[in-house]
Order: sequence, then C-alpha cells, then structure tokens
Amino acid sequence: MKSKILASLVFGLVILFSGVNTAFSFGPGKMGDSLEAKFHEKVMMILSNQDELGLTAEQLQKVKDLKINLKKELIQTNADIEIISLDINSEMMNDTINLETVNSLVDKKYDLKKSKTKSIIAACADLKNILTSQQKDKLKEIWKNEKKEMMGNMKNCPMMGKMMKSKMQ
Repeated sequence: MKSKILASLVFGLVILFSGVNTAFSFGPGKMGDSLEAKFHEKVMMILSNQDELGLTAEQLQKVKDLKINLKKELIQTNADIEIISLDINSEMMNDTINLETVNSLVDKKYDLKKSKTKSIIAACADLKNILTSQQKDKLKEIWKNEKKEMMGNMKNCPMMGKMMKSKMQ
C-alpha cells in the first residue's frame, strides 16, 4: 500500500515537473522573463543598434557567435532533458517502479537544467564583456528611450490608455 502511494506521489511530481520546463522556455506565447529570453532580447538590441553602438566587425562577430553557440547548446540540452523525461515516464509505467533508477534519472534531468541555466548566465556575462563601457552606457540609453517610446505608444492605445489612467487615480 505504501509503495503504491509513494509511486503515485513520484509519478505526480514527475508529471508536474516535466511541464515546468515548457512554461519557462523562450518563444512566442511563452514567458518572456526567462534568462534565455533576456539574453536573446539583449542580443537583438545590440545587433539592431550596432551602428549606433559603434560595434567593430570583431565585436559583431563575437556577438553572433555567442548567440549561435548558446542556441546550439540549448537545443542539445533541451533534447537531452526531453529524452530523460521520456525515460522517467517509461519507468513510471512499469508494474514495479525502480526508485533508484527513477531518482537517478530525475537527478540527471535537473543537473541538465542547472547546467543550462549556468550556460545562459555565462553567455550573458560574455555578452557584457564584448562591449566597452561606453557601448554599455549607450545601450542603456537606447533601452530607456525604447521603453519610453513603447510606453508612449501604449498611452495612445484606447484600452491601455484607460487602464493607465485608472491606475493613476
């Protein structure tokens, strides 16, 4: 009886956590606050303002290489995570669940997720190190101006304008 309850609990947790990775991934219709989304947003901001930032050809290539290399790594890591999730689900369908095997797979899955997060953080650090301090300051200025412009556009939207006015009162 206890083993059935434990197996049900483990199965429920696996199902719960196997869906978490998609909720925090980057892409259309997904959460935009993930580290990956922030990295890609910053890269796109740098690339779209390369002339204004005064990027050298070498800096531009480093940014592009960093973006591509991280994307490749994330594709591989996400595939590995998905395969391990399938293995976990397969083990959970057995009549007798080998907890040692399932626990090992869960550990591998979350080690990969931890590694993925650390890779994104390292890429963010590398991206910042590509720019000079003047370019970083200019990028902050561009960012602020774009935010102001976006907020101004939101005020012109009838629905957003009403919402913003009601919040101010």
